[in-house]
Amino acid sequence: MSTTFSAPKGMTPGFFDAGAAKRLAFTEEEYRARQDRLRALMRREGIDLLYVTSPDAVAYLHGFFCGWYKAQGPMRYPQVYGTAIHAHSDKIIHFDHPTEAPLLNEISCCPDVRYYPSREGRINLDFILSELGREGLLKGTVGLEFWSYLPNRAISEMFERGFREKGCDVSDASAITREVRRVKSPAELEMIREAIRIADIGHAAIQEYARVGKTELEVMGEVTREMMKAGGELPALIHVFNVKPLVNGRPVATGHSMPTTRRIEPGHVLAADLCGVVNRYHGNVLRGFIFGDPPAKLVDLYEKSAGALDFAGKELRAGMTVRQVNDLLRGYCERTGLIDEEGWVLGYELGLSLPPDWVGDFYFNMHDTDYLDRVFEPGMVTNLEILFSTDLIDTLFWGTDGMENPTTTPRKLFVLPA
Repeated sequence: MSTTFSAPKGMTPGFFDAGAAKRLAFTEEEYRARQDRLRALMRREGIDLLYVTSPDAVAYLHGFFCGWYKAQGPMRYPQVYGTAIHAHSDKIIHFDHPTEAPLLNEISCCPDVRYYPSREGRINLDFILSELGREGLLKGTVGLEFWSYLPNRAISEMFERGFREKGCDVSDASAITREVRRVKSPAELEMIREAIRIADIGHAAIQEYARVGKTELEVMGEVTREMMKAGGELPALIHVFNVKPLVNGRPVATGHSMPTTRRIEPGHVLAADLCGVVNRYHGNVLRGFIFGDPPAKLVDLYEKSAGALDFAGKELRAGMTVRQVNDLLRGYCERTGLIDEEGWVLGYELGLSLPPDWVGDFYFNMHDTDYLDRVFEPGMVTNLEILFSTDLIDTLFWGTDGMENPTTTPRKLFVLPA
């Protein structure tokens, strides 16, 4: 049955079914386990109350995400939403705008949601602080995510001043809201496997639809349609999907260019860096496609680069340090001569992501000289990029018995008609 929602004039969400069944990505038990893991990290770091604002972390804790976070919204209408979680009890409270009530009712398992009384930032901040104080939660140290793009600096400083005025200490809790998401549960790994399957469908669609004369955007549209027909979602980053000419047998670099109206020409190479997405979980697969006969040197580079992914699957495993992984990958590149080419081998954490980024916090690069004692933990997921005038990325699952690489898309330079 539909119901009305009590909110100030101009802020009501309209009619929605308050009794509708939840549409959660995971079980409520899994969400509660995530909350408990974060509480343990909070206690380890001496944080009594954490006000979570990064969209990825909010979604991780209780399922809620949306399409507009008002990050660049009007200054007179600042975004002060967030989830407050207490380290020493089971208290978790989400604060948000009343217009999000239908969505929170459907996809969040947070048991306590409270809605702003106003559009004015100061009034809403006072409301949040008052509600937390009424619950007895404004004691000790409050953690904020200083490394989150949301809220912006002006609003973050408003929060920090507000908590300090209430007698709390304030510290940066960004590291633990990222750490808690690093090791994936079996259910999360299954999501990422499905995301990789959808990325593979995208690469199959390129082979079917990409032809000389079509634009990057035209082909990307066909690829997106096929991925979404298979259950895919919009990615957290706009896909790199660009054609580039060859110069001296090598494709020129394009950086992180968006798809454009540039048309495919004979001899062009298309770099297609796709992420399949399921319930916001990302699986990354990059491949290169050439229109016409490829130069022998480029084929050789692809074969050696593909060999690096095969080597990683056999030799790398969880429990290794970044130093050990880098040494092994560098050794392969030295033996094959890739080390003399312009390019790199690197990887970054993947998982649950919302715009504007799908790149996680754990990052490694074969040429790094710092942060080498970090350990790859069982259950981590990273991509691995082998880019030496080549376009090869796979997504790897780190296990103590070795690596799982779920993609079925061949690791090669695909040759399409000129």
